[in-house]
Amino acid sequence: MFENQSGRKTLFFISAIAGIAALIGGGLQASRMLKSVGVTDVFSSLSISGSDKVNLALYLTFPAASLAIVIWAGSSVMKGYTKRGSIIAFMAAVPALVSLLLPSALGYPLSAMGLASSLIGLALMGLVGYMGLKLPSVIVEERMLMSPIEIALVAVFSALTAVLTGTTGLMLPSPTGGYTHLGDTAIYVAALLFGVKVGGLVGIIGPVAADLFVGYPRWFVTVLAHGSQGFVAGLGKGRNIVTQVVLLAFSGLVMSTTYFFVNIFIKGYPVAIISYARDLFGQSLVSIILGLVLTKAVEKSLPSLLRR
Repeated sequence: MFENQSGRKTLFFISAIAGIAALIGGGLQASRMLKSVGVTDVFSSLSISGSDKVNLALYLTFPAASLAIVIWAGSSVMKGYTKRGSIIAFMAAVPALVSLLLPSALGYPLSAMGLASSLIGLALMGLVGYMGLKLPSVIVEERMLMSPIEIALVAVFSALTAVLTGTTGLMLPSPTGGYTHLGDTAIYVAALLFGVKVGGLVGIIGPVAADLFVGYPRWFVTVLAHGSQGFVAGLGKGRNIVTQVVLLAFSGLVMSTTYFFVNIFIKGYPVAIISYARDLFGQSLVSIILGLVLTKAVEKSLPSLLRR
C-alpha cells in the first residue's frame, strides 16, 4: 500500500512538471512568434494586428489547457482514481501535441527551446498516462457520465450565465479590451450547488455562447478560463463556508491568471496587469459575494433540490 501511495505521489509530481514544461514551452514559442512580427518587449503596451492577436491567443490556449488537464490527471491519481487519471493524462497530451504543430500551421517560425520544453512536457504526460495504467485503483472507478437532471441543470445555468455575461445592459466594456460582467455569479452558484461536472460545463457553455453572441474574437480562451473556474469552484460543493470561500477565490484566480497569461503576449504587461486586477477584484470578487449569497439562499429554501 505504501508503494502504491508513493507511486501516486510521484505521478502527481511528474504531472506538475509536465504541465509547467508545456507552459514554459508555450511562453517561449509565443515570444518567438512576437519577434517574427517585430515585437521584442512585452513589458510595454503592444500594437500588433488583430489576426496576430487571435493567432497568439489561440496558440497559448493549448499549452495552458495542457497544464490544467494534466494537473487534473495528477490529482485524480493522488485520490486513487488511477485509471481515470491515466485517461485524463492522455487527454492532456492532445493540446500539448497541437501546441507543437500549430505555430508552423499558422505560418510562424519555431523556437528551438520552446519546442524542447514542449516535447519534455508531452513525454512526461505520456509517462503519467502509462504509469497510471500500471498502478491499481484504490477507489472503484465511477462512470464519467451525467444524469438527465445534471444535463438539464447545465442547460438552465448555461443560459443564465450567457444572459448575465452578454446582455448589453449588464456588461461593462473595458478600456483594456473585453468586458466586465456578472456571468461568473451563475457559474459559482451552479458549481457550489451541483459540483464540478455541472460547474465546469456551465463555465464553458454559458460564457462561450455570450462571447459568440457579442462577437468576442478570442472565445477559445474563455473555454479554458471559465471552464477551469467552474470546475475548481465545484470542489466546494457540500463544504463549509470557509472552504467554499477559499475555493471560489482560487477559482477566480485561475480564471484571471489564464487571461493574464494570454494578455501579456497580445497586449503587453502594463495592459495585462490592469486587466488582471479588474478580473480579480472587480468581476470575480463581486461574483463570489453574489454567488455565495444566492447559494445559501437556495440551500435554505430548496433543500430537496440538492438531495437529488
